[in-house]
Amino acid sequence: MQTDTDVAFRSDDAASELARLRKENRRLREDQRRLETLVEVTNDWVWEIDTNGIYTFVSPRIRDFLGYEPEDALGKSPFDFMPPEEVARMRALFIPIVTARAPFKDVENVNVHKDGRRVVLETSGVPLFDEAGGYCGYRGVDRDVTMRKVAESERARMQEEIIRAQESMLEELETPLLPVAEGVIVMPLIGSVDKRRAARIVDALLAAVSTRAATFAIIDLTGLRAADQAVMGLLCEAVRGARLLGAEVLLTGVRSEVARTMVELELHGVRTLSTLARGITFALGAQRRR
Repeated sequence: MQTDTDVAFRSDDAASELARLRKENRRLREDQRRLETLVEVTNDWVWEIDTNGIYTFVSPRIRDFLGYEPEDALGKSPFDFMPPEEVARMRALFIPIVTARAPFKDVENVNVHKDGRRVVLETSGVPLFDEAGGYCGYRGVDRDVTMRKVAESERARMQEEIIRAQESMLEELETPLLPVAEGVIVMPLIGSVDKRRAARIVDALLAAVSTRAATFAIIDLTGLRAADQAVMGLLCEAVRGARLLGAEVLLTGVRSEVARTMVELELHGVRTLSTLARGITFALGAQRRR
């Protein structure tokens, strides 16, 4: 039989429990408001997808990223906003990730804005599980990195231009051409010459003979440190090519080992002089006699 005291105690317990539940409810609502405010003010696009990869939550930031309203994305998958070639790439990338229920971070992917332009997003996400441990989908964020990618592309383009300019300067240094008089050009070879540089020398010499209508091309070997038989073979090609263009090639500063290689290559009829000065004097004299 219940007494008035028992009823009073039970009433007090119920009132305390109701007060606790109301307090907990206020706390949960406050937490929800904080979360909603955070989602709205963050620079990232926050989203959730279910086990089928369909959006169940999309934050308002999608307007800034892709031009769509959040409700436009609900019921759709991330792939619905990608170009076809990107869909194929991302499916192949994400199938093993989702199968393993693994988190992922900073995955770059291309999306199509509502106005048709391409937008590069950087996507991160973590899998969601219910209280029983069952897989529920993914929650994640997207960050717009389009401007960063444009800047990286521009830096790469500028770097490529610098590299090309440096290569051009190196080519000029490797194959220096000095016009000393009308119809007379000099190419001094300095340092070691490998097959790559020798090929450039041939191209530069024949181009100069053609464009300058040279009648004498002097190749000075005084500063040449090393050149194997293959390299000398390419230089011999330059001699023969210049002849076909109507120019006579003079070799100056020829050392004994270079002369030996020329004999082995059976390069006959090439005029050689001991120094560059004598070569220039000979060419200028021949020019005056013509």
